[in-house]
Amino acid sequence: MTLTCVACYGVGYTEFNSEFGASGRVVDDAGTPIEGIEARCGDIVTTTNADGRFYVRSKSPYIVLTDVDGEANGGEFLEKSLTFNDSGTNVDLGDIELERKVDDGE
Repeated sequence: MTLTCVACYGVGYTEFNSEFGASGRVVDDAGTPIEGIEARCGDIVTTTNADGRFYVRSKSPYIVLTDVDGEANGGEFLEKSLTFNDSGTNVDLGDIELERKVDDGE
């Protein structure tokens, strides 16, 4: 958390600039890391690496995990949204399991 107080003539407010940092590892139902999953936190976007890991820092405490490459990472996975409630620190969300999309035969 960053708190900036400005004590200059003509500036009569306090600016509060809170940032959230989160990391985690995206895995499938067998615990296998999934590479290429988009992790979006506000306007900040990153992608999981070969170990399924990501790190993102933003002013938003919401993360959306999206499979943007389809079958390229071993299957298609459902989108998952997460909220974390820690500000100003780096939160480790641990292993985050994504469910595979089910082919309904269409």
